Amino acid sequence: MKFMNTFAMIIACGVSLNVCYAKENSLWNDYLQDATQINSPVEYIGTYNRYSAIKPNLKIMLRDFGDINKTKKNVTYTLKKYGIQVLNGKDVYNVLRTAAPLQSNIDLTLLYHDKDILAFRTRELSTVNYVKVPFKRNRVSAFLYNIKNNNFIEIPVILSDSQDSDHKTDLLMGDQVIHDDKKGGYTYLANIKTYENGKTSPFKVTFNANLKCISSTLGCETIGVLEAQKEN
Repeated sequence: MKFMNTFAMIIACGVSLNVCYAKENSLWNDYLQDATQINSPVEYIGTYNRYSAIKPNLKIMLRDFGDINKTKKNVTYTLKKYGIQVLNGKDVYNVLRTAAPLQSNIDLTLLYHDKDILAFRTRELSTVNYVKVPFKRNRVSAFLYNIKNNNFIEIPVILSDSQDSDHKTDLLMGDQVIHDDKKGGYTYLANIKTYENGKTSPFKVTFNANLKCISSTLGCETIGVLEAQKEN
């Protein structure tokens, strides 16, 4: 009888522990990956559901939210829902949630980080093949995320669709984020090659310490501070 009571307690504890563990988000709790990422933070960038750790309590992930079926003009097609999540302290925040054609390559690149700001860029290269005349699309956006208050800004860098059978689009030739030590602001710089004439032109956006847009090559009208949404 004593053995049976002990066995029953082991089973009860096991069930209790499983319930506790089921409530945790295991995506962010790989301590071995933490050790790797802090030394080489870009190793898992661009892979769905694998985080990159800036430090143990600050991590970023390209997240796969599953597929969604759509119907337009009697044509049914499937999109891939994806987004960018940031683990800031104990909470996970959604900085981006969007969708792309299934035939897409999406990558995430870290650009800069300090105690206040985490800067990164997404690039979506896709084929829109659910229309009468399929075309290529190149969408590039840069983000500056305020670690302290969970606000961020999104910079639309490229949204280019191919116009002919060559399926060429504008291309990102390189980008970076620079911190102004004296003024405390930030500058996003990029070089964009236009497919129509083959020329490469600079793209520049400057922000103050609060991420307010000060100047931009294309104007500040489309760049505003947004609040990252906490993941439930």
